[in-house]
Amino acid sequence: MTDQQEPHFTPPTLADLSQRATMLNLMAGRFKELAAVATTDFKAAALKQYEAEGVKSVTTKIGGEKVITWTVKEPKASGTVVVADRSALTDWVHVNHPEHAGWEATIIGAFETVLLGLAVFDKESGTVVHRDTGEVLPGLAWTPSPPPSSIAPSWTKDGREQVMEHLRTGAIAELMATALQLEQGEG
Repeated sequence: MTDQQEPHFTPPTLADLSQRATMLNLMAGRFKELAAVATTDFKAAALKQYEAEGVKSVTTKIGGEKVITWTVKEPKASGTVVVADRSALTDWVHVNHPEHAGWEATIIGAFETVLLGLAVFDKESGTVVHRDTGEVLPGLAWTPSPPPSSIAPSWTKDGREQVMEHLRTGAIAELMATALQLEQGEG
């Protein structure tokens, strides 16, 4: 044993624990509300900028360090080919591919799936065509994908820890004060 004694640890009192729980619960609830409003405002601004300028992502730096990147979630495809007029499509298949037409001029399901996979939208003519032959495919229509409506956060490896460290040290106190002022309409 050394001559120095270990510091004495005094466990928190019930009053200390109560104060801590009260403050953290109040802050958690309030910050959850503030985060929802801030995220909605940011999402609207980011989607507006995406629509106007094509900006797909925004990187956030706190304390000069990159901590998170927000990215607009774009549709996987620019649109979809759908059967808009089954009768017209069935008639076309019956005439051009009778081997794939069933009784009463119905299209065999597997062929319809293959045909939809080969169909593309021709911007010049505004029609749906066979991607290999360019032939217009009657009864099929192009349904454009809706514009993006969400953004997704992607934290850097240590981003969360960096933000928490800045909170613990008070390094982003000014940023927090500004965020709270904006929430109160003072900014």
